[in-house]
Amino acid sequence: MNKPLVSIIIPVYNAKKFLAETLHSALAQTWSNKEIIVVNDGSTDGSADIVNAFGSEVVLINQSNKGASAAKQTGLEYARGEFIQYLDADDVLAINKIELQMNALKGQPGKIAVCKTTHFFGSVNNNIPSGDDFFLEYLDEPLNFLVKLYGGFDLHASMIQPNAFLTPISVINRAGPWNSNISPCTDEDGEYFTRIILNSNGLVYQPEILNYYRKSAGEKSLSGTVNETTFLNLVESIWLKHQHLLSFATSDSQITGIHNATYQSFEEIKLKIYFKLKNVASKVSYYQNQLSPSLKPRNDKLGGDIINFISRTIGWKFAVWLQYIVRGYKNNKI
Repeated sequence: MNKPLVSIIIPVYNAKKFLAETLHSALAQTWSNKEIIVVNDGSTDGSADIVNAFGSEVVLINQSNKGASAAKQTGLEYARGEFIQYLDADDVLAINKIELQMNALKGQPGKIAVCKTTHFFGSVNNNIPSGDDFFLEYLDEPLNFLVKLYGGFDLHASMIQPNAFLTPISVINRAGPWNSNISPCTDEDGEYFTRIILNSNGLVYQPEILNYYRKSAGEKSLSGTVNETTFLNLVESIWLKHQHLLSFATSDSQITGIHNATYQSFEEIKLKIYFKLKNVASKVSYYQNQLSPSLKPRNDKLGGDIINFISRTIGWKFAVWLQYIVRGYKNNKI
């Protein structure tokens, strides 16, 4: 019997430094029936030359810079596979990642495969495995799985790095396209995979470390940038996820859990930008006022012992304001 085709989609924007390593990990996959699609999203660093060096083994699509979500959607439109593996241009997959997940999905129609992820610096041998406690519950209950993942039941939120998934195209078609309206932001994957999981029949968990997520010490990333546009898009992404989750809720406890998770996500943004980006803070407060959480974060872990004590005794706003003043003084000090 023929193996189903798996499409590996790699969006690229100025990723020359690590792109060859990523492509080698895709080509080395032991699942033989695969295609590799690279979408060059307007790179100016010679990334396309790296891809071209691999010849016909890799399909290269060039487009003007439109952002990560648009690039992934372009790759999806060119993909011919029954299953989709997204892969960031600086990350690495274990060579048997797709094969193990495809085997796990046999006889599991409409389910998504997900595996354990490890963060690494420089070499994949220098890695820090992530926890996987959140995988131990609700695998057959997509909504409850997400509420648990986002901290709605106990305020202990986590995340899944998107390369960890292997997704049937049938589920993707039900969930809808990537949303480029919230690009750029740090939660484009989160909004997308919320829809993917909700439209699935559940998840199949592979406990082996099969996904290697690169951390680059000292390099600026989108997640570390204080930018009004990216944060406003992040706020909208969180609110979209809130609406997606509510549309699948069937009980009061689920609705309350969703409100808890969304409120906490907004609170995390507020702590980062409260005195820096007033428009973002105002938008967050507007949405929070529409929520009715049963659990709220204490906001007493903002840094070291002193600032945490100030937050507990005087209040988080004063503590954040103090951090803002001190950091501004240090940055401007000659």
